[in-house]
Amino acid sequence: MDVERAHSTTEESPMPHKDFGFLVVPKRLRYSAAHPFYFGPWSKLVFGLGCAFTVANLYYCQPLLIQMSIDFQTTYADVSQVPTMYQLGYCIGLFFISPLGDLLRRRQLILALVIITTCLSVGLALSKSLFIFQTFAFLLGVFNVTPQILIPFAADLASTGQRGAVVSVLQSGIMLGILLARVMAGVVAYFFHWRAVYYISIGVQVVVLCGTYLLIPDQPCKNPDLTYLEIFYTMAKYLVTEPRLIQAVFVNIASVACWSSFWVTLTFLLAGPPYHYSTLYIGLFGLIGVVGVLSGPLFGRFIDRLGPWLSLLAVTCCLLLLQGIETATAGINIAAVVVFCIGLNAFRRSQTVSLQTIVFGKDLGKRAITVECCPDAFGMHLSAGQAMGTSAGSRVFLTYGWRAASALSMAFYGWQLFVLLLRGPNCKRSTWFGYQGGFTYEAEQKQTGIATPETQTSSMHDVVCSDSNRVERENPAT
Repeated sequence: MDVERAHSTTEESPMPHKDFGFLVVPKRLRYSAAHPFYFGPWSKLVFGLGCAFTVANLYYCQPLLIQMSIDFQTTYADVSQVPTMYQLGYCIGLFFISPLGDLLRRRQLILALVIITTCLSVGLALSKSLFIFQTFAFLLGVFNVTPQILIPFAADLASTGQRGAVVSVLQSGIMLGILLARVMAGVVAYFFHWRAVYYISIGVQVVVLCGTYLLIPDQPCKNPDLTYLEIFYTMAKYLVTEPRLIQAVFVNIASVACWSSFWVTLTFLLAGPPYHYSTLYIGLFGLIGVVGVLSGPLFGRFIDRLGPWLSLLAVTCCLLLLQGIETATAGINIAAVVVFCIGLNAFRRSQTVSLQTIVFGKDLGKRAITVECCPDAFGMHLSAGQAMGTSAGSRVFLTYGWRAASALSMAFYGWQLFVLLLRGPNCKRSTWFGYQGGFTYEAEQKQTGIATPETQTSSMHDVVCSDSNRVERENPAT
């Protein structure tokens, strides 16, 4: 298939035509300043599928925990730590490996990561003890950061006007990959064996590896003069100088903890009394979650009309209400679980969009905070929240029951509201507490510089970033 090209101002630089010094890069994917890679709909699909197939590695285990406990002859409490090991490893990988996207050729980095995760998937399929399985799970989490390389890579390849849409497509791919991984794992484990899921995942990773080689373009290092320590310094600086980012981080940690706690403990809830569902039905609940994800565009219009801060407040209150219903009836009537599953994924999607609109908006005439500039600072806490939710949620559920685990999530939602109400929507960028400027969306746009078509065209600076991009250039407005 011919690869289309588009114009670019990137300067020509000598580039090796081999990956790892011996694997020849297909000619149509080689970097050329005169004929740069065109990132069109086909490329969006390729990158989106890459995100979906790779992130799925972290979530195959969730509907399989009951079968694993039987096979490894261990308790539910012990096997419930498997999802936590994945997320702990993922958090470490985000911190130490994803910044390498600034320092290395990203095509080569992605190839290396997929090769490693494929080998680790073999270890998962062949593990004979829970300890060995947890070790491989942790290591796979460390190296399974490919989606966090693909997202800023795609944003960098796309034209300025497409970047928001491209990032949205890839993030939707991640969410669908998470939910469909549960479905596939549950169905396969029911008809065959839980190890068959990991044999299939090996094949999927091989397909991703071949797709990376045949379809992902080669590009030079984005920041060859940037050092590893400078990347960590920049991330740390964001976390102590940006009140908006800190507020979003604390809200999102608790929100992700609630989401991950539900999906992990759902396996134990549905497998026990009064439901006694098989792995097949437990896995199929992922399809119910997909219904909630697909409602995202409706909430996007809601956010555009009401404003991101007020939308975030509204959906968090709705989640607290739904969590209250689940606390009262989840272990009594399956309808409550279904309704909560749909609502959780729909409102969680809305929360994500609202938080990104707040954090990644622009302050007019000032340095912008963009999704390409701080994916590590804004991404590591997601994994930390998932690790906290899977660990705390499983422990409370297995010790005190489903109602106590659900009540813990209600406390997390209460914490989100507390943090959100500490700082209003129209505070200046450097203000940590207060309610300057009222609550109207128009004021929010003007005071906080939320990125809209109007503010984007009037902004005097364009920050061009890659994975952790810290390279800033002036671009006079047209």
